[in-house]
Amino acid sequence: MRSRNVVTVLSLLLCAALPGCKVTTEDIDYWMGTQKGPGKIVAVLLADKYEDELRVYAGLALVRMEPRPPSTTSEPIDGVTELQAAVRRLPEETRRRIVDLMIPDLVNMMRGEDTPQATEGDAVGLLQIRAKDAAFLILPYASEAQGAQLRDEIVDWFARDFNGRNLAGNFSAEQVVRQLGAPAASRLVNAMNAQLPQQALVKVAELISTLGSSATKEAAGQRLVDIEREMESAEFTSSLVERLRQQIRRERGEDVEINQDALTRAAIENRENFITLGALPAMRHLNDQRVVQDRLLELAQTAQVEGLLPPRVEERRVKALQAMEGGVRREQVDALLDLALAEASPLAVRDYAFDRVADSRSTAAIPRLWPVFRETSDWRVRWRVGSLILTLGGNDVVQEFFGALPPAEYAREELHGYGERLASMRPPPADFVLGQLTSSDWHKRCIALYYLERRAQEPDIARITALEGDAAETRGRNWEDQTTVGRLAAAVARAVRERLGQGTQANDESGSSGEGE
Repeated sequence: MRSRNVVTVLSLLLCAALPGCKVTTEDIDYWMGTQKGPGKIVAVLLADKYEDELRVYAGLALVRMEPRPPSTTSEPIDGVTELQAAVRRLPEETRRRIVDLMIPDLVNMMRGEDTPQATEGDAVGLLQIRAKDAAFLILPYASEAQGAQLRDEIVDWFARDFNGRNLAGNFSAEQVVRQLGAPAASRLVNAMNAQLPQQALVKVAELISTLGSSATKEAAGQRLVDIEREMESAEFTSSLVERLRQQIRRERGEDVEINQDALTRAAIENRENFITLGALPAMRHLNDQRVVQDRLLELAQTAQVEGLLPPRVEERRVKALQAMEGGVRREQVDALLDLALAEASPLAVRDYAFDRVADSRSTAAIPRLWPVFRETSDWRVRWRVGSLILTLGGNDVVQEFFGALPPAEYAREELHGYGERLASMRPPPADFVLGQLTSSDWHKRCIALYYLERRAQEPDIARITALEGDAAETRGRNWEDQTTVGRLAAAVARAVRERLGQGTQANDESGSSGEGE
C-alpha cells in the first residue's frame, strides 16, 4: 500500500510541475470510483503543491468513498483507514491545519446534512457512520479548540439515538467515551430519556458513573430521578398504550378489535419493566448522589401503587433496595430499620432492608436491634437481626450477643450463620468463642463448633473431637442426621481434617458441614 502511494505521489508531483496538468475536485470525484483512485486521492492529501482546499476535499472524499472488498486483483480498501494513515504522515503543523479545515464538513457528514437522500425513519446512514469513525480517528490531531468541538459532536452523535447508534461503525459509544473521558461523559446526560430501552439507559448511567465529573454525576442523578418520575406518570402509560395499539394494528390489521382493559394492563406491565429493569438499575450506578438515594428510599417505602398488583409493587420495592447497595447514608438507617422490622413488610423487602442497614456499618442501629433479637418468635427474623448485630458491632458485641441468645429451638442454618459471621471477624474472637465449647447451652456449643469449622488448625481438632460424645439433642429445623451436638462435632471434625488435608488456608469455606446464609 505504501509503495503504491509513494509512486502515485511522485507522479502527481511531476504532473503539478508540468504546464496544463492540474488536479481538480472533479478528478477526485472520478477517482473515487476507480481502482487506483484511492491512492491518487491520498497523494493529493499528502502533497504540499496543492492548495489546502483541494487537500481537504481529498481527505473528505476518502470518507465519502464506500469501502471496497478484496478482489483477485486488489486488496480491500477502506477510505477511513486510508485517511487516518495519511494524516499521520503529514508534518505536525500541516496536519493540524488540514484536520481543522476538515472538521466543519466532517461534522455535516455526521449529521447527515450533506446526504441527498433521506434515510428511512430514524436510521443512521452509512456515510454518517463512516464520518463518525473518521472524526474519532483524526480527533487527536486537531487543535485544542476544534478538537473540543469535534469531541462534543462525536458524543452528541451517539446521544441523539444511543440505542440505535451505540454499536454503529468500528467504534462503539463505550469505546469512544472511555477514551475521551470526563468531558465526553458529561455530554451523555442528554442521551438519557424515558423512552430509551432499559439496557441502554443502564449502560449510559454506568459510563457516566465511571467517567463523569462530580458535576456530571450530580446532573445525571437528577436526570434519572426525573426520568423515573416521568415513567410513573399517567402520560407515560398513555403513550405506551398508544404504542401498543399501533403495534397490534400493524401486525393484525387496522380493523382488529382491541380490548382496552387488556391493552392498559399490558402498558402497565411495560411501564414497570421500564422502571424495574431500566431506571432503577441505572440509578444503582449513581446511588452516591443524594437525590438518587432519597428517591430510592421513597420507592422502597411505597407499599401501594394505584393500578399495580402487590407482587409488582413488591418487585419495585426490592429493586429500589437493591439499587441502594453501597449508597446508604447514615441518616437513612432508621427508615431502613423501620422497613426491616415491620412485620407487614414482605419478606424480600425486609431482607434487603436488613442488607442495606448492614451496608451502612452504623452502630447506631444496634440499640433498636437488641429487643427484637431477644423477643421475636420468628427464627428467621432473629437470625437476620443477630447476624446484623454481629456485622455492625464486631468484637465489641460478641459477649452480649451470646448472653442475649434466648433458650429456644434453632434451625441449623441460623447457628451455622452465627459461627461463620464470628469466624469472619478481624481479629476473630477466638478466646471467648472457644470458651463456649463448655457452655451449658447446646446451641452455644454448636455456634462454637461452626466457628471452628472455618478457623480450626491442627491443634484445635482435639477440642472438636472432645465433644463427639455429647448427647445433647439439637432442637429446631433442618438438622437432618446431626441430631445431637456429638454428631455435629464429628461432622465438623471431618470437615476440618479435609480442609487441612487439602492444604488450604484456615479461613477457607471448603468442606463445610453446615449451610451458608
